Amino acid sequence: MKEDWALLQLRYELFLLQDSFKKDVNDPDRVAIPEAHVAFYYSKYFKKQMNTKQFGVSEMSDIVKLVKDTVAISEDTKMFSTILEDELESMDMLVKLTEESRKERQRRIDAGDETARLKFVLHNPAPAPVAPAPAPAPAALPAIPGPKGKGKGKKG
Repeated sequence: MKEDWALLQLRYELFLLQDSFKKDVNDPDRVAIPEAHVAFYYSKYFKKQMNTKQFGVSEMSDIVKLVKDTVAISEDTKMFSTILEDELESMDMLVKLTEESRKERQRRIDAGDETARLKFVLHNPAPAPVAPAPAPAPAALPAIPGPKGKGKGKKG
């Protein structure tokens, strides 16, 4: 189950990466990312490293095989691109693709194909350290009236 959520997130991030790159470059000759540069752009756009080991693979091309219904790497040019429409009407499409993939994978596992099992190394992120609660402010003491002065300008 966690694997399916990870695949959904991967589909979403890779789709956004390609779509954002294409819009940012704004050059009809550069609509795809070279395979060797995908990890670089991934870290630039998402402020985190692409960890292929998390998905049980070592190459970017193997990551793409996990979500082959969303992105692809061209065999001849080695360019990374999305195979979906440029503008998704909603993210429902990615959820549907993830569910179809899960069903197909489960069907293969039920038929005895153990290679269909995902071997992800998912880590639950450690909870952020909780800062100690600030000490409550000391209770305000009621003002104690001091001795009255003689008044301004009065001699005593």
